[in-house]
Amino acid sequence: MILGLFHSLNPSVFANQQIQIQSIVLSGNESFNKEQIRNLMDVKIGEIYDKESIKNDTESIANFYRNKGFQYVRVRESPNIINNEVFIRIIIDEGRIRSFTLTGNNKTKKNIILRELLFKMDDVFIEADRKESERILRQKPYIGAAKIESEWNEDLQGVVIHVSVTEFFSLTGAFDPGINNQTGYFLLQMKETNLFGSGQGSQIRYERISEVGENTRGFVTMKHRIPRLFDSHLNFDGQYIQDRDGDSWSVLLERPQYSLKSRWSARFGISELINQVRWYEHGMRTDTFEETRNKASGNIQRYFGDRHHQNYLGFWFDSFRTNYQPIESLSQSSASPLNQDIKRIGISLGRRNIGFKQTRFLRTMGGDEDFITGSIYNLSVGYSSPLYGSEKTETYTSVVFNSGWERMNRLFATGLIGFATGFTDQIEHSNIISHCTFYIRDVFNTGDIYRVDKGFRQNGLIDLHQTIVFQFKSEMEYGRQGESQVLLGADNGLRGYAFREFSGEKMMLLSVESRTLCGGSIFESINNGLTKFATFIAKPFVKNRTIDLGLIMSLTSFIDFGYIWDTDNPFNGQDVKRGVGFGLRGSFAKVSDAGIFRFEIAFPLDPTPPNTIKPHFFYGIERAF
Repeated sequence: MILGLFHSLNPSVFANQQIQIQSIVLSGNESFNKEQIRNLMDVKIGEIYDKESIKNDTESIANFYRNKGFQYVRVRESPNIINNEVFIRIIIDEGRIRSFTLTGNNKTKKNIILRELLFKMDDVFIEADRKESERILRQKPYIGAAKIESEWNEDLQGVVIHVSVTEFFSLTGAFDPGINNQTGYFLLQMKETNLFGSGQGSQIRYERISEVGENTRGFVTMKHRIPRLFDSHLNFDGQYIQDRDGDSWSVLLERPQYSLKSRWSARFGISELINQVRWYEHGMRTDTFEETRNKASGNIQRYFGDRHHQNYLGFWFDSFRTNYQPIESLSQSSASPLNQDIKRIGISLGRRNIGFKQTRFLRTMGGDEDFITGSIYNLSVGYSSPLYGSEKTETYTSVVFNSGWERMNRLFATGLIGFATGFTDQIEHSNIISHCTFYIRDVFNTGDIYRVDKGFRQNGLIDLHQTIVFQFKSEMEYGRQGESQVLLGADNGLRGYAFREFSGEKMMLLSVESRTLCGGSIFESINNGLTKFATFIAKPFVKNRTIDLGLIMSLTSFIDFGYIWDTDNPFNGQDVKRGVGFGLRGSFAKVSDAGIFRFEIAFPLDPTPPNTIKPHFFYGIERAF
């Protein structure tokens, strides 16, 4: 007995003896089954014990875990030798989280931020969870930048997580007494995207729409959003619009695929919307209709695969009843919108192979953006039938392809092609859309001049960052003559021409744009002065806090090529319309959902009669950079 105990405590005594392995026991491997771990080992039961071979096997196991993102895995062996037999125990510590720290949340409650992370206390730390948790935080409307770091703590024998965030200024108001010469938008608004630090959003606004050539319409909108309802992954959105034409409302309850690890998502919404629809021909409004649409829709999807390669299968339904009432007819036209009562059920199939690239200044100004690379395919097939209340039998098919890619951190590109059609014994109507964008980022390799979490880069009096953007989009409708139309003008990208100057069934538009972001000590001083002014104004409402709005400005120049045609006017490349111009854009990078203010002047190179090249001015607030 004494000799056996001595062997157990001192296995090195028998290092040169032939000791047979009696058993190999694994413990701590909660993320992978024992069979997967054993297949990594060269040492087998019944073989002669060799300490060096066991050491190599533990290193192979550790490397396997690290390659899977288990950054802090610890693997050790514990041999027990009794009577010339060795019993080996492989102990795996996968690296569990023992503590969290959080900084930068001046307003948002700690639990509101930490609940968005894909790991909790005592969970195993995985690097892919860290990266995705950062993306989830950056998608919140009240967070401008997020950084998650980890380290091993010897005292705790576990991982410590450090979370730092940069919050947006989330309580905003707007007063717009018609500062858009094409459409008046907000007149008065109060919006809070982080109500009392809870992550909930509320909005109340009086909105004025005063499109060119139209009477001004005003109405009140109230919205409220509750993410993570009852601390679940359910989101609630509610909206109520009070309009003189009638009250509109919508309710949405969804369980999104909040993480790429999530295996299912669901969405259900109901709404009643009342709106005015206008018909244009030759740049002039001919008819106005009141549209009432009652809609209910829902879907549920199941996902298969890993974070980057997924297949999914979904079931959906869509029920909508649309009614048009003529309000005004100014001249004879082809307008004949169709009343419909359609109820569809269907399935969707999809495949996506995606990755993520973090960048800035592509779609917004200032905040971190997650650029999706890879490809997404989606096929939906639906069927409507009088058996469940539809006014007609119809098969509906939709195919969508979406992609994104990058080269050498300079060239970013996105592509979208969508096709939808409905048919009975013949094709009733079809719609094809495409949208492709190429960004040649940071042409002169000047680097990021501004970050939400760090401010302006210190690089001299004037610091520039230039991006060249090529954007092509098209929309083509078939079989919908008189039911709907495609419009082209300054409102959707053909700058230099009237708001909705051209109408038809098919449209193409190509835009080339140079964007020069402005930084350096001059623009930093401008922002510092604005910060002092905003802090002084907000002092009665926000105590002990500096209101840094993060003013970013960009000089732009552009050229647009646009063309529209229909059945009566076939395609003729010589009729392409061109417009050129330049302008100034800006945004408050640290204000939640601030939008982008624009001042532009554009010239039509192919003006309609009397063929006068007359400059067109635009000033207003828009959503996209």
